[in-house]
Amino acid sequence: MLTLSFAILCAAVPIGAGLAAAALRGAPAKPPPRLLPLVHGLLGAAGLAVLIAALHHGLPRTGMGTSGFGPVAAVLLGLAFVLGLALGALGRGRRPPGPLVGVHASLAIAGFVVLLALIALGPSGPTVN
Repeated sequence: MLTLSFAILCAAVPIGAGLAAAALRGAPAKPPPRLLPLVHGLLGAAGLAVLIAALHHGLPRTGMGTSGFGPVAAVLLGLAFVLGLALGALGRGRRPPGPLVGVHASLAIAGFVVLLALIALGPSGPTVN
């Protein structure tokens, strides 16, 4: 289930990168299609929900010291989701505040990387002989 969560979040990442670039561009530009932020948010919420379900079912034991990575990733992604909802509420029809976009993106990237580390160092990750 961790891999499914990661795959869903992988689909949300390029959309979010494009939305952030459009929001942080200096010159006024045409806003992105309304469907794009919605799809990004739904993918992020789905990835977070699958991650929470995986944590609820329990993660396999590893000898790599990654037992806390799952909850940390869930908290970071949850905070990014809440800020994303705030961005959606504040950004209707206008450019969202740059610092809020930056904090949202930073939390999401951090959660994504921690989840990647959990998967890479988990029992199905690379093995060292």
